[in-house]
Amino acid sequence: MSWSVSRWQRVGGLEQRFGDRIEALPRAVATLRQVHGRRIHHLDDASDGSEGDGLVTDRPATLVGVWTAECVPVHLVAPGARIAAALHCGWRGSAAGMIPAALELLERRWNVRAGEIDAALGPAIDGCCYEVGGEVRSAFVARAGLRLGSIGFQARGHRLYLGLRSFLAAELQAFGVAHVERLGPCTGCRTDLLYSYRKEGKTGRQLSWIGWQA
Repeated sequence: MSWSVSRWQRVGGLEQRFGDRIEALPRAVATLRQVHGRRIHHLDDASDGSEGDGLVTDRPATLVGVWTAECVPVHLVAPGARIAAALHCGWRGSAAGMIPAALELLERRWNVRAGEIDAALGPAIDGCCYEVGGEVRSAFVARAGLRLGSIGFQARGHRLYLGLRSFLAAELQAFGVAHVERLGPCTGCRTDLLYSYRKEGKTGRQLSWIGWQA
């Protein structure tokens, strides 16, 4: 199966999907060489082999996408401006500020403010399965502050776990994004549907994509 945002079905011309390990791929989807950072490209500025973790399109008949397993695929849509973005949010990129970087680009280049944007977070490993070290929490707190930077972290015994989607949803809401939705299960719990390197030791990835049909 795959996951799509029901409210976005009313956005004319928008195509969007969080894929799984068996989803048939659509027509050509533009992707980047992902490096677990916070660099985001407009599709017009990206070339074959470009490095980055986010692509934005405002062009008709174009799709942008990201490959994920443990990391969070994030889709942003500004329906009024006909802008769509696909972001690859691992813990490093999220701690470094992928979300504020994306929102800043949309405002600077298209004058689109957070209140005009909808966001959706697709399947990713959750706090039930994602054990991290204390340095991960320290990186989030150092940038986002103690209150926001601690969201998603949970100590169980002497171990620390991270639900990255919880942090990203809280950060999007803190920046004033109009609507934030979370779709799909934990990849670690549902390896029948989704790839998870931590659970399987395999390097498979599922593609998520978004863009405009016309």
